[in-house]
Amino acid sequence: MIKLATWRTALEAADIRGERLRQDYTQCARFIRDRDTGPYAGVRVLAPPALQPHLLAGLAFANRTDDLADGGNTELAQARRADWLAQARREVSDGSCPYPIVRAFVNSMTVRGLCPSWMRRLLDAAELEPDFTGFADEAEFGQYVDRYTWPLLMCSAGLQYRGGPDDAAARTWRAYAEFAQRLDFINDLRADLAAGRLCMPADALALHAVARSELEQGRDTANVRALLQDMCTRAHTALESARGVLEVCDPEQLVAARTLLTLQERQLNDIGSSRARILRRPVGFHVPTMVRIMLGALRTRPDVRCPTGPLQ
Repeated sequence: MIKLATWRTALEAADIRGERLRQDYTQCARFIRDRDTGPYAGVRVLAPPALQPHLLAGLAFANRTDDLADGGNTELAQARRADWLAQARREVSDGSCPYPIVRAFVNSMTVRGLCPSWMRRLLDAAELEPDFTGFADEAEFGQYVDRYTWPLLMCSAGLQYRGGPDDAAARTWRAYAEFAQRLDFINDLRADLAAGRLCMPADALALHAVARSELEQGRDTANVRALLQDMCTRAHTALESARGVLEVCDPEQLVAARTLLTLQERQLNDIGSSRARILRRPVGFHVPTMVRIMLGALRTRPDVRCPTGPLQ
């Protein structure tokens, strides 16, 4: 029988003490669970209990920051973003910060020894993100990954390392960040276009003689299909480099990292098979397949634990 850690067990294993702080971490877990079940389930099923609260705090902080960065430029959106960035830049985890997710993340960053520069780089990039509309070529895409995607990733993945990742590990995660960003940009193409952003290199459109309007209109033409295939090929190439994280991740995170790559490769293959349909709707994870892969991965762990149960 497969057994998983209760949330209380995970908090105790991570040495999260004090009712206020425990509530902060529970808020992080709920935020990720409600926002995207896949990452939540992956952490709760595959990560060791002592890492679960920290990883969920990192995911919550990174995703909430990303949500606010993508929130637009209305007066309300600007005010919410500015306050979040200001509070996070204070880097305090006590009651003077009004945001539970920030408090939990700063505590995890301190406890796990993650260099604060990752958070600061993310906050600086998030401040500029509302003005992002796209990039001209692969060089600008690489700059985007360096500036935004890589720090955002390290605010979560970096917490698996006690004392933070070394330079070699961090550089390897940069390769994974590039792959993940390519995958997201392809899958989110319709939503990004609707928000006024073209998240494909402009020179790639020129290469395949595709007008932006054809993508906005969801046109299914030979040139559009060739462009999308080109983007998928670039993502597959990036995936091969991303597999390097399997050599540098924390040993207790190896099963989780391998499972994530397996699911993302499956998603990328499904996107490629969807052809121009990706211009009308994104491709999600096939839930039965995700469950089967995760349960199969869990069975490879010798340390099956106690039932998941509700957050408490």
